[in-house]
Amino acid sequence: MGLRRNRWILILLAAVALLLVVAVASVVAYFVFGRQAQIAERWQDPIAAVHAESVAADLALYPLAGALESETVDAALANQELETGYAVLVFGLDLSDAQRIGRLVHLGGEFAAVEAPDRAALCYQQIYDIAILSPSLTDPARADALLAVGRGWTLIGQEALALEAYDQLGLIAVESPYLQLANRRDLLVALEMAYRDLGDEERASATRTEIVALDQQGQSQSPAVPGEHPALPSLEDASLSSPEVGAAEEARRQAAYGLLQALSAGGSASPDLGSALDQALQAEDAAKLELYQATLEGTSQPGLRIDAHWQKIRWLMLKYQVASGGLGLSVVPGWETQLAQIRSDLSKAYEELYFDYEDLVTALPEARLIGPGSYQVRRQVILDGRLGRYVNYPAQQLADKLQDAVQALQASGAVDRLYVDVSTGDEGQLHFYLSSAEEYGSPVETP
Repeated sequence: MGLRRNRWILILLAAVALLLVVAVASVVAYFVFGRQAQIAERWQDPIAAVHAESVAADLALYPLAGALESETVDAALANQELETGYAVLVFGLDLSDAQRIGRLVHLGGEFAAVEAPDRAALCYQQIYDIAILSPSLTDPARADALLAVGRGWTLIGQEALALEAYDQLGLIAVESPYLQLANRRDLLVALEMAYRDLGDEERASATRTEIVALDQQGQSQSPAVPGEHPALPSLEDASLSSPEVGAAEEARRQAAYGLLQALSAGGSASPDLGSALDQALQAEDAAKLELYQATLEGTSQPGLRIDAHWQKIRWLMLKYQVASGGLGLSVVPGWETQLAQIRSDLSKAYEELYFDYEDLVTALPEARLIGPGSYQVRRQVILDGRLGRYVNYPAQQLADKLQDAVQALQASGAVDRLYVDVSTGDEGQLHFYLSSAEEYGSPVETP
């Protein structure tokens, strides 16, 4: 009897131990996979996610003093001021999409290295959106960005999102007619390795098959020439100024430089230096808004109106940064109380910009360029929304218009092989991705 009782006790102890293991595993799974789901589930506004309290003012003030945004981000990264680099990146409009991607890749890797996967995820979300939606990137640059973001997602344990990026890369590598043969092969080789690193042998084998087929072609094939599209005015082209605006900008640069020097020397922001920058920014605000409003009221030419809208948006983004504490210190207290109005002004400026772009495109003298122009504009406006610049942008409405533009292109006989498509996930979350012309509009599973 004693032996039998001891055996039952051992069995019960083993069962309890097993239950404890299961419980621990469940807790681990909750924190690991639950965290992954939390990161992957919802789009986050990149600008609303700025940690203003962690921004180093002595670096964030550089652009106000006349430095390039790219130089400021690089300096922040070199000094391991990651939150400062992030804030300058998301508020700044002066970097090209390619420049922004490169710095976001670097920043995401640095966040991952200091065990901040949620911050790294914000960087990778933006890289993916730019890679898919940017109308200015070439397909080789788009593919390189997707490879980098797939590696980034893998780095922070987001395998499902990494696979999504890699699948999009594979689509470009196989379908895009704008790649050199050697570039296409290099991308496929890197993709095969990436799939194997994730343990996805099925995808890796399919990619190897594509490589073999490519090698069997035995001859190089020149990339196709991209289809025609209109040269629409952009933020880079916008140049609208006046003597009053020029003088106000110089006064602001001098005031910002004085405050920056005091902070860089280890001092504090004296009331006089802070007040000088406050007054300079408010004077610049009055001069610029007056100029932009007068320009918009004085012309019906869409091109000139678009220039004015872009300049106004650039200025409002700076006000947004100042008002939300994105410089790392309080500079214009009056703007801080007007943050909601500044956000509303930004939203209205983008809405008016979009309407003027539509007017410009529909009035193009060459009818064959209207479709590509409309598609180009809708991609850019949605991208601005995804990057947090177009505040409260009408996501679903613009997504529908994007699909309408693609369908119109296809109906007109366009020969492009890849188009931006969109699907709706849980809670109405939109997911943008590239789709082949043959499968455009087909339902897909969101990651």
